[in-house]
Amino acid sequence: MNRQCDFLHKIFLFQDLEGNEIQQVLNRTASREFSAGAAILQEGETGDSLFIMCHGEVEITKALTLVLDEDTPKEKVMIRLKAEDGVCFGEMALLENEARSATVTARTDCSLLELNQQEFLALIRDHPQMGLKILLRLAQLLSRHLRKSNQDVIKLTTALAIALGG
Repeated sequence: MNRQCDFLHKIFLFQDLEGNEIQQVLNRTASREFSAGAAILQEGETGDSLFIMCHGEVEITKALTLVLDEDTPKEKVMIRLKAEDGVCFGEMALLENEARSATVTARTDCSLLELNQQEFLALIRDHPQMGLKILLRLAQLLSRHLRKSNQDVIKLTTALAIALGG
């Protein structure tokens, strides 16, 4: 397996794939470069691609829905991701053409691999066994995100109830 295959195998979505399957995924990706400070994804815009981090660091932010005054921040940093952690983002866009749920900005110069929805769907159609492995991992990943979101809602609801004296 070459270096790129080894790297891609660290990404959760692709951990069940064999070397030749990893290469098939790589063949469907496009290399993308972003300078520090560049917006990679914009919250609210329609997206159709998953991005796999090869090099660099990004910041994921969400717009706040209630801005009380000019001192109130308009967005909240949700997480920072580093390529060496074996991460990807934008996975929901592989399944649906909906508005992006967050903004992703390059904190450093970034090298990414982009897998668009059309290529992803062709990949799983042409290689159903491999597609099943990826889709199962994708379902697990989205399930983790949903579970964490549910926990965050409970924490926020509890904090709000305490703050309001209830």
